[in-house]
Amino acid sequence: MRLPIRPTNDELEFQNFSMTRNLFLPLFCAVFLFLTGCSRLDFAFRWADTYITSKVDDYFDISSQQSKELKNDLKKDLQAFRKEILPSWRDRLKTIQGEIDQGLFNSDRQSFYFNSFAKEFDHINSHFAETATDFITTINNQQIKYFAQALQKKNSEELKKFSDEKKLKTEYRDKYVEYFEMFIGSLNAEQKQLVEESLTSSPFPAILKIKNKNFVFQEFAAQSDSTEKMKNFVQQYFAHPEKYDMPEYRQALEQYQQNLQQLVVKVLGTLTPKQKSALKENIFEKIQQLQKIISQS
Repeated sequence: MRLPIRPTNDELEFQNFSMTRNLFLPLFCAVFLFLTGCSRLDFAFRWADTYITSKVDDYFDISSQQSKELKNDLKKDLQAFRKEILPSWRDRLKTIQGEIDQGLFNSDRQSFYFNSFAKEFDHINSHFAETATDFITTINNQQIKYFAQALQKKNSEELKKFSDEKKLKTEYRDKYVEYFEMFIGSLNAEQKQLVEESLTSSPFPAILKIKNKNFVFQEFAAQSDSTEKMKNFVQQYFAHPEKYDMPEYRQALEQYQQNLQQLVVKVLGTLTPKQKSALKENIFEKIQQLQKIISQS
């Protein structure tokens, strides 16, 4: 079944931000990985269930009944996320806003908030664990084969793209600049140089990411002879995904995240008065958008 996607624009381009990783089943959580950088959180949240279901369909070619059940379960997950998680994000942004006003938003606080959001993003899966487990019990052998083929095709495409280091660097440079400018406006020459130095010294472990996806898929495939075994695997994976990563990928990713944090702190330490004003305005906008989502029934 091919599900319709709403018109594509920057609110619906659910890209994996570079501080996060592409998981074996990213389909249920990818919608939130961009939240602190998306220009329209309320719009994105409105179509989250449709987007996630469409991505599941891309990998499993799901039936109409599976699509209906998945969307219903996702609506419940999103409602819980709205009540349980988003208020803390809103309040954290309010605290950041206050610290900026008081001149307290220093490098230590910036590192603290970076780590806080990164840890939450790393475990967003757990909020969708029940839905993922229920879904995996509905798939048949043909859909498992379809998943294997879809994943192989996606990985082959990424491998071809990532093998070109120049193009990969350009892609991540564009991502960095896009996310920074979404909060602080245009980067100056010094800040662009900081981005360039970070990309050179600490490129994203893209090839290892692909190998890691294949590694985790093989772990899943080994359980595919039993619905109960697949169910148990998904339950454990969504609770502790890091335990299923290749050690070398986990190590490379953690090092990359540390370097990315250093880049964020360095850039924030060079803000001009105009950029500080833009940062405050954009944080206020995110707070308002989160409040709008939280207030929806």
